Amino acid sequence: MAVDAGGARLIKEEKQNVSLKSLKSNEIQMLFTLVIVAVAALVIYFILLPMYNGLADLEKDNDDLRNQEYEIRNQIAQAPGYQNMHDEARADYFRYIAYFYSPMAPELIDERITSMLIAHGMTPATLTMTTLTVEGIPAYMAQELRADPVPIPLDSVADEEQAADNSGQANAEGGGSNLEDAADAAEAAANPTEEIFDDYAFVYTVSVSAHGDRNNLFTFLAQVAPMTAMYVTDFSYIDPVTEKASEPGGKDIVTPGVINMTIKMYVFVEGVPANPQANSG
Repeated sequence: MAVDAGGARLIKEEKQNVSLKSLKSNEIQMLFTLVIVAVAALVIYFILLPMYNGLADLEKDNDDLRNQEYEIRNQIAQAPGYQNMHDEARADYFRYIAYFYSPMAPELIDERITSMLIAHGMTPATLTMTTLTVEGIPAYMAQELRADPVPIPLDSVADEEQAADNSGQANAEGGGSNLEDAADAAEAAANPTEEIFDDYAFVYTVSVSAHGDRNNLFTFLAQVAPMTAMYVTDFSYIDPVTEKASEPGGKDIVTPGVINMTIKMYVFVEGVPANPQANSG
């Protein structure tokens, strides 16, 4: 027990000896430096670092808002141009739908075609029509105009004979090239290439037959020619036939001329484009 008491007393004396007064000045400065560094690290980690991250987020949000502001200001500056484009597109739309008829009942189609035939002096005989269908609009292709080559006159009879000999030799070597060309042309006519349409439209097809003369047909075609919603695809005319009376003093039997026409009537259907209808079929 005496030994234990002595040991405890020695430990107590050592604790009393360890104090700030017993440390040297450089050691005290080092302790304060460590405390300051620890406090600075805690401040940086818990205060400055979150503030820096928040500042970066704020700068990113600020850049996004500035970009949005620039886009909005740009759209506002272009608003008059957009309005003009809208007005032009709207005018084009109404001009486009004015080119075509609206969907019509069969009675209205009959009345319209019949009234036009009567107005041009024809007597309607028959009229048949199809339901509203989708047909391709063929593209217009202008033919290239070329001047005919200027013929070169032969200087002498010898040149004519030489040309005749050359042509005879070419025919002999060609082995009937004219016949081959004719055969190729006939094959191309028998197997026409498939026509590809870029645009489609809704259309009624009307076949009419009427009695009248050529002048009635020509005036009708002249009226339809500038119309954008009606197009005569084909027509034919049969001359009138007069049969003499079989008995003396009898009347001759006159069969008036017959006019046959196929008419396309193009229709605008609001909200239903023709191209998807054709592609789906």
